[in-house]
Amino acid sequence: MVETPAFVPVIHPVKQMIEPSKLRAMGFELLITNAYITKKKYGDDADDIHKIIKFDGVIMTDSGGYQVLEYGDIDVAPKDIALFEEKIGSDIAIPLDKPTGFKLERNVAESYVQRTLEAAKETMKVISKNNTIWVGPIQGGEHLDLVTSSAKYLDALGYNMFALGSPTEVMESYEFRLLAKMIISAKTSIPSSKPLHLFGAGHPLTIPLAVALGCDTFDSASYMLYARDNRYMLPNSTIKLEQMHYLPCTCEICSKYKAQELIELEDRERVLELATHNLYVLKAEMDAVKQAIVEGRLWEYVIQKAMSHPRLAEALEIFRETPDYLESGTPISKEKAIFLFSELDQYRPEVMRFRKMVRNIKSGKDVLVLLPEPDEHPFYGQYRELRKMIDSNVQLAYYSPFLGVVPEEISDVFPAAHHVSARSKFDPAKFETFENVLASYIDRNEFKHIIAVADDFMSEFLNRLNDKRIRVLPYHANMREIALAIDEIKR
Repeated sequence: MVETPAFVPVIHPVKQMIEPSKLRAMGFELLITNAYITKKKYGDDADDIHKIIKFDGVIMTDSGGYQVLEYGDIDVAPKDIALFEEKIGSDIAIPLDKPTGFKLERNVAESYVQRTLEAAKETMKVISKNNTIWVGPIQGGEHLDLVTSSAKYLDALGYNMFALGSPTEVMESYEFRLLAKMIISAKTSIPSSKPLHLFGAGHPLTIPLAVALGCDTFDSASYMLYARDNRYMLPNSTIKLEQMHYLPCTCEICSKYKAQELIELEDRERVLELATHNLYVLKAEMDAVKQAIVEGRLWEYVIQKAMSHPRLAEALEIFRETPDYLESGTPISKEKAIFLFSELDQYRPEVMRFRKMVRNIKSGKDVLVLLPEPDEHPFYGQYRELRKMIDSNVQLAYYSPFLGVVPEEISDVFPAAHHVSARSKFDPAKFETFENVLASYIDRNEFKHIIAVADDFMSEFLNRLNDKRIRVLPYHANMREIALAIDEIKR
């Protein structure tokens, strides 16, 4: 059994610098190796892949798609490699595919997708129904309609897991916004119950966003490739080892050496030690993501991580462009309060769900009083004195740049009573959702009078509404002044 999300180290089936037993001891439960290379090396003598690579965990096999991407076609038929993967006891197997890569002309990409789908169909015809999980390789690259149609076709063929192909070149080009669109195109075209693997995702910078968008597993040989290029992996970047004066990590490698000592090691030993460090960084990133999920803090963690690079921060716009995408997978409530920092947080799924609830509320009262967000939640505690001064036909609500309007009766519903907002002066122009929920709440209810204790933020929206029912009180109006204003309008 493999706990997800999970990073899946790529290992060579024959030449292994880091022993699979070491990977197991480090906490990696799933490895991926190459069935095509295994077949070329061992031929029909190959038996159990677990014995070949000496690993007692779960093994995924790639059928040679990477070799196709790097070198062109390979000398094996889809059905032959599929039968070989079954023969060697792959736990999770990928059919032979034709990766589309990045920046291919559409007609070429379409032909590659078609070849992949034909191979996937041929594979399903020849495999037996054993315990192997077969992975449908989704191709199409930046041509999102091809990604969508590919995913739907593979699902119809009966694949129980999927893998999004060709993201490596996209990530190497720092096209993280495109990567996000590719993931969403794939994820929305397959059942939510079926896992999605992301090929070639081997840097801790991109993993949190990919997890938030729905990816379950990630494979890469980056840990070794970076080491061979003398690159030291950090949580948010990589740096050439010769530029390191200190090793800002406490893994077993960085605790053993000073930076200069690591630099001066013999080539093979240095690559081995550097690759091991890189693996620890990837493992730590996966653990940090999992802990964020457990704490209900994945959204905050993704945004924090995205601030490490402008192109990754740019990718966060996907939440604004596809606001409903994350809602279905987000719990209705959480044990801890959510943090609201900037205008992007108005698109948090918990916040959006709350605003939808508000739009459907029918008050049935004559007077609406809009109050500033209190320092403590639920807000009726802070305004208990005001409630004693007025009658029951007055609807109290507070306003928040993020949540919109929060009626008194649902002010203890998550996240109205379970959030902490930054006490910043927000720009009304960047909070279009606030205007929508304010207008829809007022329109849905037949209030005869509206009193708003307005700050500068609220005043901007009230001016736009230009509703003659609204009376504005100064932001610092006290409870008695508010109660007197209510009495005056009801006379």
